[in-house]
Amino acid sequence: MELFDQCGAEAPILVTGATGFIGGHLALRLLEQPRPLRLLVREPRRLEPRLRAGAEVLRGDLLDPASLQAAVRGCAGVFHCAANVATWDRLEAYHAANVLGVGNLLQALRAEADAGRRLPARLLHLSTVDVYGYPRQPAGEDAPADGGAFGYGRSKAQGEALLRTQATRLGLSWCVLRPTNVMGPRSPFIERIGDELRAGLMLRVGGGRADCGFLYVDNLVDAMLWAAQAPAAHQAVFNLRDPVQVSWARFLGDLRAGIGGKGFVLDLPEAVAEAAAQLLQAGHRLLHLRGEPLLHPLLVRMFARSCGHRLERAQAAGAPLGRVPYEQAMLRSVQWYLDSRSGHARA
Repeated sequence: MELFDQCGAEAPILVTGATGFIGGHLALRLLEQPRPLRLLVREPRRLEPRLRAGAEVLRGDLLDPASLQAAVRGCAGVFHCAANVATWDRLEAYHAANVLGVGNLLQALRAEADAGRRLPARLLHLSTVDVYGYPRQPAGEDAPADGGAFGYGRSKAQGEALLRTQATRLGLSWCVLRPTNVMGPRSPFIERIGDELRAGLMLRVGGGRADCGFLYVDNLVDAMLWAAQAPAAHQAVFNLRDPVQVSWARFLGDLRAGIGGKGFVLDLPEAVAEAAAQLLQAGHRLLHLRGEPLLHPLLVRMFARSCGHRLERAQAAGAPLGRVPYEQAMLRSVQWYLDSRSGHARA
């Protein structure tokens, strides 16, 4: 880790969000490195046992400035993975985690600079292609990125813009990654869609022709480790996905076959699915129901419009892409799902 060496061999790497899907996979990979690993988490008991045993674990929260101050002190680098990634939540909840939380992290780093202490060599921020707001055509990194109609995408766009501005003012090297739909062991996509395909009702929109934006989690971690160090990633923004086009029809068919699913796949035209989603969402809000509606517009846009956003910038910069091919990624995902339903799953 050459870039981080300027901070000293004993300076730890900080990961936020290590109890989550992506942050957990990243932290396990970093645990294999010789440099110390520090994790900021709200609930240490939710950490994978290997992480509890092998990393420095700090209990804290993005809304707790004191815990952030302790977490960033003396770090060689920061991987900011913590976020509210729910497909359905209140705007205030998205804003708290994805905007205010980013601001608090940057404030902690500013306090380090004001005290004359060394800043991390790089801050890697995990964003999302949801900042494009589900356009009909694949988007490049210079496309409008205000988050569109949905609270999650808007909050991530705002947090990303805040980070880019404030980190630059601090003189802090940063990189923003915008992954597509991340699959693999522990993926909410594999778990949630797998359950519907196994014995429920799964929606497919427009014949499933849209690109699902497949990104295997190990391939994402490869790119994250590269972006934390590469000169080409300094002050840069990259879309990330696997360099293969996988339609929702193919993904749903492969996952259903792999798990032996008996669920029903309902195919609807986009206009019909959108109308149904709007109706169900309105009824859910009118009745003040808890939980997520069975269907709402974000889900329809995800399945109806391309998630396979443009990859040329990452390719030109030399980012490692697609080390694990789609077929192998799907096999591993299927095996994890089957194990998880039999009580034998591991990350």
